[in-house]
Amino acid sequence: MALMRLLLSEPCAVLLDEPFSKLDTHLRHEMRQLVFDRLRDAGLPSLLVTHDREDAEDAGGRVIELSH
Repeated sequence: MALMRLLLSEPCAVLLDEPFSKLDTHLRHEMRQLVFDRLRDAGLPSLLVTHDREDAEDAGGRVIELSH
């Protein structure tokens, strides 16, 4: 629901900060597909912050990995 509200507000960009971190494995996979498909369809630039490599790979686009 929050994603639909976000898209209706016509933002110029989207920041996703660990959006799937509290979901179980099955729901995480489904939500990743749904969210990333909708963002691609809307043509919105987005920035995903995550500790999960699979989240980053599914998001597509450029990936920047930071390490300390």
